[in-house]
Amino acid sequence: MRHSISLPRPNPADPVPSYRLPHLIHTYSHLPTRAISHDDASMAYYSPAPIGCNLTEGFERRIEREDEEEHLDGLVESLEWLITRGKKGERKGGIITWRGMLTRLLTMPYEMRDSWEMTAIALDGSVYLELWDPPEEKARRKREQSAWEKQGYMGYAYESFSTIPQEGRPGNGPEGWGGDVNTKVQWANVVRSAIGEIPLCIAGEVDCVKAEPGFPNPGLPGCMELKTNKVIQHPGHETMFHKKLLKHWAQSWLLGIPEVVVGFRDDDGILRSQTTFDTAKIPYLVEALNKPSWSPNRCLQSLHSVCSFLTKNVLPTDPLVTYPHIRGNRQAVKEAGGLPPAVVWRLAFDPKKGCELHIVGEVGVVDGRWGGMLKEEYVRWRMGLE
Repeated sequence: MRHSISLPRPNPADPVPSYRLPHLIHTYSHLPTRAISHDDASMAYYSPAPIGCNLTEGFERRIEREDEEEHLDGLVESLEWLITRGKKGERKGGIITWRGMLTRLLTMPYEMRDSWEMTAIALDGSVYLELWDPPEEKARRKREQSAWEKQGYMGYAYESFSTIPQEGRPGNGPEGWGGDVNTKVQWANVVRSAIGEIPLCIAGEVDCVKAEPGFPNPGLPGCMELKTNKVIQHPGHETMFHKKLLKHWAQSWLLGIPEVVVGFRDDDGILRSQTTFDTAKIPYLVEALNKPSWSPNRCLQSLHSVCSFLTKNVLPTDPLVTYPHIRGNRQAVKEAGGLPPAVVWRLAFDPKKGCELHIVGEVGVVDGRWGGMLKEEYVRWRMGLE
């Protein structure tokens, strides 16, 4: 019988931890082939979408990325790229993860429907955290997404109408069209931050920057997030939108993106209006309502509580802590028959039960991935064996 550790629910009366202003340390691009390039090749420039554009444009011509598990590859490859060039990577003692994972932790107090699980392992002084996505969960999500395929596509089309790619707009599309949607192409930022005393190293996709086409990367102050929403027609729609603003705020706040542009579309996918939100002011907008649907303070308490929970329990199982002699010692690793196994943890959230943490077991290298998560060559480099 497995032993689970339950996370105590945060007390709203507890002090609210501060979230350190994110510091950009790296950017990288996924090219049309999905290959990674450590530059801004896939960075796009913001240009307001024309009102009246049809967000179903190009649906049949879209190119979608394969449903392959990439784990934390882009993020950890970026850290290795930085550190091997004498630059600063992550701060030790914290968490390395995607922005999407921390968004879940930040918004957890207001998640009333969806459960999730994450995998955590410790290596070289940090906790690596990623979504646990078993095949049955992927299949369920794919079934759900297929029912809303065209609605989901409208968000990508809005991005195309709102951006100018590096190579410029194609000359054969409708007004403002930035090119057919290819979800293999992404531009990502890697930032250092902290929640309270706990260091964070986060990567996430950024939609575009506010700069003249052809100009260099303006940094975090010029980054923008693009979202779509149905036209608000009655109070019920407005209530739903204010709840959606929680996720919009969380995603942008975590990466240090200062502006969120929301395009409002009708049922036919026609863009009717668009509004720009100052990320830092979104919580004040919601708090000013008669019945605020969420509070940033509870979110920050939640994020700190879970991150502290993870570092306290997972960090001591770092093999470089339990077997310190193996760092840089190829002979010791060879005599042991290979790398020491990773201690794999699972963080599980259920809206009714809260958060629990348990050890899955010790997992060595499986299909080239240590602990089933990190590429073996990356782990060897971290252990000083390359």
